[in-house]
Amino acid sequence: MAIFDVDFPDDFLSELLETDFDEIAEEALKEAVPILEKTMKAEVKKTIQHDGDSELVNSFKASKPKKTKTDAWIANVNPKGYSSTKVYTVNSKGLKKSRKYPVSNALKAIWKEYGIPGRQAAKPFITASVNASKMEIMRRMQEVYNRKVGADGS
Repeated sequence: MAIFDVDFPDDFLSELLETDFDEIAEEALKEAVPILEKTMKAEVKKTIQHDGDSELVNSFKASKPKKTKTDAWIANVNPKGYSSTKVYTVNSKGLKKSRKYPVSNALKAIWKEYGIPGRQAAKPFITASVNASKMEIMRRMQEVYNRKVGADGS
């Protein structure tokens, strides 16, 4: 009969067991959200046809990670602010019209994502952005987890 004897050091699991999930989640989101923001800007830029929409690209901003009432951690990447463009093209003949009110960049993003029936075809960019950034975000979150629990060798 063989004997298999394993001797674990006293502090073998201490880093893992003493790690706070909230600390890991917050830091992981802080490092992951800029990746999504970058890909979101790149994907929406592909849908831009005229200068009036170009400010939409830079309006995408990432929020700080926050803990919800249900103890989930969230962070958002969405367009902020309003369009400063007051003139837009009405038809294919180049007729220009002046706008009396500012249009929110969020509304412009909705128009890009879902289209305007009879006027503008949908040009989805949100799913493409998420898919393009998913692997990089998962890798970055894994790095944070490994660093926090001491799995990276330091």
